Amino acid sequence: MTERLVVDFAPAEGVVLRLLGLVERRGFRVSGIGMSERPCGKQASLALDLVARDGGRSVDVLGLQLRRLHGVQGVTFAPPHVQEQAA
Repeated sequence: MTERLVVDFAPAEGVVLRLLGLVERRGFRVSGIGMSERPCGKQASLALDLVARDGGRSVDVLGLQLRRLHGVQGVTFAPPHVQEQAA
């Protein structure tokens, strides 16, 4: 099942790599990704569509772990993006 997390963070050197590295190390596969940065350059958001590698992985626990990273301002759960299939 695909889950979507939206991580708000302060853009800094290496922060995206730390976020993605933690997601991978905690047993999730990234199936979709999108990023936006505010015009002021002081906040950005990373939307991640995630699939657990096995049934023992909890996206709730992952969210708590991501919140603990330096520069992360918030983590929210959102409905996964649904891709429209061409007929």
